Amino acid sequence: MTPNEDWTDLSDAWTAPARDDQALAQMARQVRRRSRLGRLNYMFELTACMIAAGLGAWVLATGPSDQWLLGSAAVIFGLFSAAMTVWARGTRTTDDLETPEQALTAAIRQAEAGRRWAWAGIAITLGAAVFLGLAMAAYPDEGDLTVLYTVGALFVFGGLAFYLRHQHRCTQRIAQHSRALEDLQA
Repeated sequence: MTPNEDWTDLSDAWTAPARDDQALAQMARQVRRRSRLGRLNYMFELTACMIAAGLGAWVLATGPSDQWLLGSAAVIFGLFSAAMTVWARGTRTTDDLETPEQALTAAIRQAEAGRRWAWAGIAITLGAAVFLGLAMAAYPDEGDLTVLYTVGALFVFGGLAFYLRHQHRCTQRIAQHSRALEDLQA
């Protein structure tokens, strides 16, 4: 070994940033876990949307003629919710997470999908509020439905709070991951 090689090795060791494989592995696990949970949630949401639309169609087909508004609203709400779910979760993140750049890029895309999901959730919750309002207008004096209307109103307010918080957290994650990616590329 020549003295120049020693200095080159020392120079490379001094200037080359150490790669934190443990942090990369942890981020890759988080991205994969969120991806699995997102797919599971996507299937659950689509199933719930189709059940809502199916129940609305069942009310239209078998219910009394004065319940056409309720049945139609349920069909429209189910289809609208399904469309919003597909829009929010339509893209899939890559599983290629070998470098920090790939892991950060995948995490940013996941957070963007999470923010779209929050927007879709807000729209669906507002759609649920419209559906609840139609039901209350069509059947205002039904004493048995008061509890259901109350639960529906609590669901609407709780859903809005949840989706607004989720949207805020995703925006923070996007900013955090974007800064880390910029620092990594600098």
